[in-house]
Amino acid sequence: MMNEKTTRRALLGGLSTGALGATAGCLESLNGGVDENGESGPSTDDSNRSDGEAEPDEEAPSEPESEELPDIDGGAVVFTYDDGPMTDYEQAFPVHREFDAPASAGVVTEWVGREDFDGRDWMDVEHLEELAEAGWEINSHTTAHTALGQFELVEDVEPDDVRVYPEERNHGFHHGYEIEVTDGENSAVRTVVDSDHDGIGAYLEFDEPVGESFAAGETVERYPEELMHEFLGDSKAQLEEWGFEVDTLLAPYDICDEWTVEIADEYYDGIANANPGSMVNDRESFDPFDTNRDYFIEYADPRNIQTQLDEVATQGAIGIVGAHSFKEEVDEEGIRTMLEWIEERDLTVVTLTDAFRAVAAESS
Repeated sequence: MMNEKTTRRALLGGLSTGALGATAGCLESLNGGVDENGESGPSTDDSNRSDGEAEPDEEAPSEPESEELPDIDGGAVVFTYDDGPMTDYEQAFPVHREFDAPASAGVVTEWVGREDFDGRDWMDVEHLEELAEAGWEINSHTTAHTALGQFELVEDVEPDDVRVYPEERNHGFHHGYEIEVTDGENSAVRTVVDSDHDGIGAYLEFDEPVGESFAAGETVERYPEELMHEFLGDSKAQLEEWGFEVDTLLAPYDICDEWTVEIADEYYDGIANANPGSMVNDRESFDPFDTNRDYFIEYADPRNIQTQLDEVATQGAIGIVGAHSFKEEVDEEGIRTMLEWIEERDLTVVTLTDAFRAVAAESS
């Protein structure tokens, strides 16, 4: 018999090609099949049923308790903080407590507990536990903050070339990983040893020649499927080993495409930032694997943020916003101002998973 998690994964398999309405039942079952401590609900085994009891054709998932779901009728906002730095705990967390407002923290598992790494300290498991106890959600942000998508090549590749030129070089930020170059028919897997810009453009450099010809515009480079499963599956497994319930993904570098979704929906119920640039998500067509997210302090115009919040309130929509709390411009005052704007508009602050569950309950 499949367990509750396996069943949910199977039901979520087609989510990337459809709206939330098609998957409302499986998201709803997440509430009914698991209690607040993550324990499985009653067994569906028929062995203890008395002979006099009629067997139903199919056991329906339990209806979630209404008080377990947030009221989002007037619109809601989800906060997602990137990477897991100590500033999430020291700066963002205290302000959110002032407003009794939860948030979601996207955690890079290999960075947990590290000190003076990349110029800053990172939350350890105890800090994450305190956030979770206060109602925060822990998102996966992969094992090593690797970009998950695939990038089209903008230059032809010859067999003796050791460099390829993708439209973006995010996969060059991490050396030592394998990259698959594929046009859908032929593929070559090589290891990245360098990345930079030359007279042609941004490039990835491999440990050996590609060995085949590939045409620009018809070829992509991406992490191989096995490696994608490692980035996504191992991250979730590690966070769950530490005791956290992890059902959602925050995609590094705001990069999410069909390749990302194809692998991610085997592990997660949704992605926080499939489409960067706008926070507004319409409830009627809300797809957990096609979400909009915008930064609310960095890269942001305060007037535009308030305009988007007005849209969320007027439409009764779901707003998803994010921030890197270690950035200089992201301070307690800015976070407090954002929460005040939300309060002025009578919007509800919820976690990402609670937003998914509340919309799914409405759809059912």
